[in-house]
Amino acid sequence: MDEAAAAARMHPGSIRRLLESGDLHGTQPKPGARWTIREECLEAYLDGIPCPHRQNVTAIES
Repeated sequence: MDEAAAAARMHPGSIRRLLESGDLHGTQPKPGARWTIREECLEAYLDGIPCPHRQNVTAIES
């Protein structure tokens, strides 16, 4: 997350909030684990366009 924050020139806490809100696409194997952010996902967020990975995600309705 620190690398993404440096690349985006943002505070790591801001990156964490974006990940937790779903505004920035990233993966986390389990709650409390480290986040993984693909470079193309961060670039898409910074460019204001949808993440290419998010287009393939479908919501599960219960």
